[in-house]
Formats: sequence, structure tokens, C-alpha cells
Amino acid sequence: MPLLNKATPVLVVDRIEPVLPFWKKVGLTPSTEVPGANGQLAFVILTAAGIEIMYQTAASVQEDLVKSATIKDAFRAVPQQTTLFVEVSRLADVATRLDGELVVMPKRKTFYGSTEIGYADPAGNIVVFAEHST
Repeated sequence: MPLLNKATPVLVVDRIEPVLPFWKKVGLTPSTEVPGANGQLAFVILTAAGIEIMYQTAASVQEDLVKSATIKDAFRAVPQQTTLFVEVSRLADVATRLDGELVVMPKRKTFYGSTEIGYADPAGNIVVFAEHST
């Protein structure tokens, strides 16, 4: 039995709603939504075909994680930039679906045999999509 079963990034943002259309374009949809006290989402899990990404607002981190922590400054309850590396089967399909989104790294070929393109999600996180040569 493996010691570790799964790892899922939790991206800390000011607001979740602006990132939802970005991910919907490539097929991720909310499987779990937790509303916050202000009527906006406090937490969401986006899923599709074995991929899972979580977003949590800084206010929710403060309310949930910081209050539960024994070391209060262990969690940064502020938006933080994250870079995600996502392997895809057809990079051209991703680029078509994300047409109009902010490209921060134009398509390139790497020394390790990957073709990649990088986007910024509406919260400022970087998502690098990569197609590996076979």
C-alpha cells in the first residue's frame, strides 16, 4: 500500500468566480462549492478526468486554516501566485479553447521533448500546458 495517495494544489485567491470560466474552457467543472459569508464562493474543487484543482479565498484561509493552526503564521492568508504544470494530449486543442486568454509564455519546444504554452488564469496564477513528444 502506498504511503501517499494523492496531491492536489490549493490556490489562494481574492475571488474564485473569475477563474471558473478559464477552467471551464478546458473541461474542468466544480465538483464541490463552498459559499462564503459574503455570498461569494469561499472554496471550490474543480475536476475532470483525474485532474483536481482547488481554489480557496484568502478570507476563507484566514477563517478556516489560520484559526485552526497551532502556529498562526504558518498559513499565508493572502493571495499567492502558483505555477501549475499540466500535461495534455493535444496542445493545439487547449490553445483553441483558451483563445483570448492571457498568454504569458508563447508556445515553445523544450530540450526535454515537450511543447508548451503558458497562460495566466484570471487570478494571476500561471498554468503551463505541455504536450510531450512520443
